[in-house]
Amino acid sequence: MKLLKYSLFVIVSAFLILSVFADGINPLVYYYEDPEVTVTFSEPLSTSEARQHEIADTIAGITSNTIIDPANASPDNIICILFGHDIAPTATVTATHHKVYKYNPRCLMEVYHITYCTRCDYTVENLESSFYIVCCPED
Repeated sequence: MKLLKYSLFVIVSAFLILSVFADGINPLVYYYEDPEVTVTFSEPLSTSEARQHEIADTIAGITSNTIIDPANASPDNIICILFGHDIAPTATVTATHHKVYKYNPRCLMEVYHITYCTRCDYTVENLESSFYIVCCPED
C-alpha cells in the first residue's frame, strides 16, 4: 500500500513538472512584459515563425502595423501581383491583457480571426469578441 501511494505521488509529480516545462517552450504562446499581454495561437500558422511572431507583436500592441483592406492591398512580390494572394485558412488568436483594472475581473481577453497571405505580408486581423476575465489576483 505504501509503495502504491509513493508511486502514484511520483507519477503525478512528474506530470506536473512536465506540464510546467512544456508551457515555457510552447511556440504558440507569446508573453510580453510591457504591456503585460499573452498572445496564444490556436494552431501554428502555415508561414514562418518570424511572420507568426510579427502577427503576435501587432496583436499585443508592440508594433503598429496597419491593417490593409483586401481591395486596396499592395502585394509585396511578383507572384501576388500576377496571381493574387494565397490566402491561408483563417486562424484564431487570443490576446489576454493582464491587470487592465484594479479589481476583478481585471484582465481583458480578446479573440481575433486572422487571415493572411502565405507568400507576402498581407494580413487582416478581425476582432471577433472581447470580454473581461478573472485571471490575475488583485493588488
